[in-house]
Amino acid sequence: MLTRYDILLIVGLLVAGLVTLGIMRYTADAVDTMVVKVDGEEVIRAPLANDGHFLVEGPLGEMEIEIKDRRVRVIDAPCGRKICVQTGWIHKPYQTIICMPNHVSISLTGKGNSELDGITG
Repeated sequence: MLTRYDILLIVGLLVAGLVTLGIMRYTADAVDTMVVKVDGEEVIRAPLANDGHFLVEGPLGEMEIEIKDRRVRVIDAPCGRKICVQTGWIHKPYQTIICMPNHVSISLTGKGNSELDGITG
């Protein structure tokens, strides 16, 4: 049998879930910048508003990155399994594509976004 406190707990969890969902939907459009790092050093910072192709040189060779329709993907990479290519398009805040063999990471950030995300911040 449900007690008054059980019902309050359920309602509280539902409200917290809906608030979290609203925040996630609100911040989903806040992405406006792609940041590419090689060995932890930033090599490219580009706005998502402008479509384009970028070539990034890593330890294994050249990696091709595309921005199109405010989304980012890796077209080609010199690594063996090409998991970074298989990741496909990213477009949400804090999504990342990583090519471990080539030491390249691609992340999305936006205006007002700090280095902390919703979990750590």
